[in-house]
Amino acid sequence: MNATLLSLEQTPPLSVPIRFFLTAPLFGILASILLFYDGPELFNNRWGMHTLALTHLLTLGFITMVMFGAMLQLLAILAASPVPHPVLVSNVLHISLTLGTLSLAAGFLNGYNWLMQSAVILLGFSFLGFISVVGYCLIRIKDSNPIFTAMSLALSALAVTAILGIGLGMLFGFKISLPFPHILTDLHLTWGLIGWIVLLLIGVAYQVVPMFQITPAYPTRLTRWLVPLIFLSLLLWTVFYVLALFNKVPILFPRILMGLIGLGLSSFAVATLTIQKRRLRKLPDITLNYWRVGMLSLLLCVILWLANIDSIFLIILFIGGFVLPVIQGMLYKIIPFLVWLHLQNQQGNNPMKRIKVPNMKKIIPDKQARYQFWLYMLAFGLLIGALLAPSYLNSVASITLMLSFLFLAYNIYSAVWLYWRVSREIAAIV
Repeated sequence: MNATLLSLEQTPPLSVPIRFFLTAPLFGILASILLFYDGPELFNNRWGMHTLALTHLLTLGFITMVMFGAMLQLLAILAASPVPHPVLVSNVLHISLTLGTLSLAAGFLNGYNWLMQSAVILLGFSFLGFISVVGYCLIRIKDSNPIFTAMSLALSALAVTAILGIGLGMLFGFKISLPFPHILTDLHLTWGLIGWIVLLLIGVAYQVVPMFQITPAYPTRLTRWLVPLIFLSLLLWTVFYVLALFNKVPILFPRILMGLIGLGLSSFAVATLTIQKRRLRKLPDITLNYWRVGMLSLLLCVILWLANIDSIFLIILFIGGFVLPVIQGMLYKIIPFLVWLHLQNQQGNNPMKRIKVPNMKKIIPDKQARYQFWLYMLAFGLLIGALLAPSYLNSVASITLMLSFLFLAYNIYSAVWLYWRVSREIAAIV
């Protein structure tokens, strides 16, 4: 593992990112419970209130929760631009994002205005705070780097997503009328999934995949141009999509831009699979399976998207087949690395504190991650099957998915417990 370019001395306290990582699987469990009770209804209407609740439990409660924690960590060790007052900032962002997501999901489920109003305020505060703090840290970075470019553009996409989302939330909570809410909803969904989630995952992958999976670096030309071109295409697609809906331009224009975005996403997926095939070490690594499933699912999503198939299946394939496996694969590398790093830093060079720090493979054993991977894949396969026969497969799919998230939570909490135990042993030695 090559960590020579990291500013490890800048790393914030472990509590800064880990609180987000500990919370994320709990939202996955909540989403699974909701799926258990409302499965057949959720599969019938992508715009139903309960479907929106499920979607936001995953996109905000799991995906964005992890991405908040990852960015607060990466800014310090990758960009040498740590967040000021990291413990206070992470506490405030974590609490507001957690409560805001819970309020939003509950508001979708029961329709109470005060819950939607609370969600608008809490999530608005959370996103404003995150964008402001991370934007400030990114502005301070003097070096030009494809990873920082991806972070900056993903943050810009998050701002667009948040503005659209808060506006739609005010429509539900404060009954403020908005023009063309269905168009705004489509834009909110696209900017959130493609602009915020995908662009940040691509940027993080530039560092995480070569570093942890011992692969060659991504091609220089791809890392330099891919994210900016996808972002620019997304901007142009937004303009022409709206104009095409009002018959101001031919529908061919946004479709061409959609094709360019799809080409960019496919290039990333193919490049990732290619460099993973050229790994410098051929030792088994279960996180490769997460990434391979994610990349193949992304390629299939692009095909369906370009075929203009707009369905629940496409959303499940994108979130469940691409985003969630990739994030879980990242967690199984990032968390053991952070635990190991903080224990090494605590022990330092003091000869009186020679407690053996467990290596990364022992912090979350491969066997545990492998069991969880296959359990998740079973859940994902059952979810796909439940689209065809929700009355028969929904219950077993949701239970299996819940067990998968429980297993993920167990692996993460076990790693943190190991950290606390070894940390106390080191501190006890005088």
